[in-house]
Amino acid sequence: MAGRVQLVKSVIQGMLVHSFSIYSWPNNLINEMERWMRNFIWSGDVTQRKLVTVAWKKVCSSFNEGGLGIRSLSMLNQANNLKLCWDLIQSNLQWAHLLRSRVLNGSKPISYHVYSSIWSSIKHKFSEVMEQVSWQVAHLHQELNSTVSNFIINSKWAIPSCILNAYPQLQGLVDRVTIPFVAKEDSLYWMKSHDGN
Repeated sequence: MAGRVQLVKSVIQGMLVHSFSIYSWPNNLINEMERWMRNFIWSGDVTQRKLVTVAWKKVCSSFNEGGLGIRSLSMLNQANNLKLCWDLIQSNLQWAHLLRSRVLNGSKPISYHVYSSIWSSIKHKFSEVMEQVSWQVAHLHQELNSTVSNFIINSKWAIPSCILNAYPQLQGLVDRVTIPFVAKEDSLYWMKSHDGN
């Protein structure tokens, strides 16, 4: 059985991870693949079921948690969708520029259909990813609807009083943003990560 587990981990999951990094798979196909993996591990044949004493969820946990270290395909698919969405949002690669120009209107997704295997896979994750990102302000040259540099005088925040009167909580939020003294590009960062990536 250990050899079959190793085959599943190295061959099947290795190929699927590559495929998931390009597009999302439908849940019914993922469930079928997991059923075949389970049957192959327990019986040696993908079409033959065998009575098992360990839940598949337990099998898909790490060695430290008592599992076999097999990764759940549905979790891999979801993780790769989130990663692909993050790459779309922050990457400077040509594919990301092209897809952003087709599917985003500013920072919001378009509301009409565009044929794209990548976008159709990740559009349902877009708002989830956007909730977890924020801008790290650097030299303030990022093209936005309004420029931040208009609100900085002598390396200090200078928010007009009419804006502060309309949004009293804004001053506290702005004061938490440090103005950098080293020139570098503005960038998005992932808030749940220690290094922003």
